[in-house]
Amino acid sequence: MLLRSTTTAPAAPLRLGLPPRLRPHIYRNARSRPLNPPQARCMSAAEHLTSAGSFADGSFADGSLKLCLGLFEVLHNCGLSWAVALPAGALLVRACIITPFLQIPARKAQQTTTNLLPIMQAHAIVRKHSTHLRLYHEGAQKARNVSRTETALFNHKIKKRWRAQPWKHLLPLCGLPIFVAMAETIRRMVGTRSGLWGLVFGSGSYQSEAPKTSDALGKDDATIEGVADTLKGATPDTAVVSDWIQPSLATEGMLWFPDLMAPDPLLILPFVVSGVTVCSLYVSSRAPGRRKQKPAWAVIRRIMMTIALAIGPLTLNMPAGILLYWTASTSFALMSNLYLDRFLPIRMPPKPCKRSIPYLPKKKAQQAGR
Repeated sequence: MLLRSTTTAPAAPLRLGLPPRLRPHIYRNARSRPLNPPQARCMSAAEHLTSAGSFADGSFADGSLKLCLGLFEVLHNCGLSWAVALPAGALLVRACIITPFLQIPARKAQQTTTNLLPIMQAHAIVRKHSTHLRLYHEGAQKARNVSRTETALFNHKIKKRWRAQPWKHLLPLCGLPIFVAMAETIRRMVGTRSGLWGLVFGSGSYQSEAPKTSDALGKDDATIEGVADTLKGATPDTAVVSDWIQPSLATEGMLWFPDLMAPDPLLILPFVVSGVTVCSLYVSSRAPGRRKQKPAWAVIRRIMMTIALAIGPLTLNMPAGILLYWTASTSFALMSNLYLDRFLPIRMPPKPCKRSIPYLPKKKAQQAGR
């Protein structure tokens, strides 16, 4: 008769001192659990971006897109549907990258430049009269040119001293490549074959794959696996499908657009994007205070408004997933602009006197006062 061994294995040490009932829900076999594919993709993309040869071999853009894809997949694996994960990705990018590193430094540089305006205007008047007194015998045009050059040099030095260089005002434009990268990632996720330019102008865009996807979704027993098989048959390269296309996008929409791979059936999202873009441009491009805009800047603003109004008709065939991200990103940009106007406002100083005040050196002023 064989006797069973009564020896028991040593108990595993308590990790973090958690109670036994809570440990299985927290750890979930953490020792044997492999790395999730989205996490592995994010780590490999980050290592690829930080490698020395990423710029040399021209694959930096592809690594950036894979990093964006990993971000979306991590959000989706947290339990969020794609209709929530795409706006959440836009919020993370806006809150963690664009606002703290691009918008806030640009706004602080604008505030510093505004505070330096009285000093620069006063120095321009003094420099103008002193240069004319010194070089008027050589010609008024030469004196005017020298005065402008010296004034511009002084303005450059004082802005550099107070860290308000003009290039910092253009920092928000650096967020455009980030938006394009995120939109290109979503374009590959929804399975469109043409780029963003083709989606806008209709050069072989979504139409090649939309009928097959809609046929797969029209069946009563439509599943994610069936949509994946349909997309694999529609795309010649199966590696591209396995790496980029997310079949669950076809079933995880919301409201009136349940399919994020297809265009908006009611054509509402394109005009929502257009309206939000117009509001964002209106808030971000208005003149501080109650001052009138310069004619050149007013023309540029009208051109930008016209382009924003044209977004609606030009994006009617764009997949709903891209339009959803576009709407979320522009809405968060509008809210960040309103936040900066509330907590970091630009207060214009008093206007200088319009009357021409003659400048007299100290000796001549004393002689004139006698």
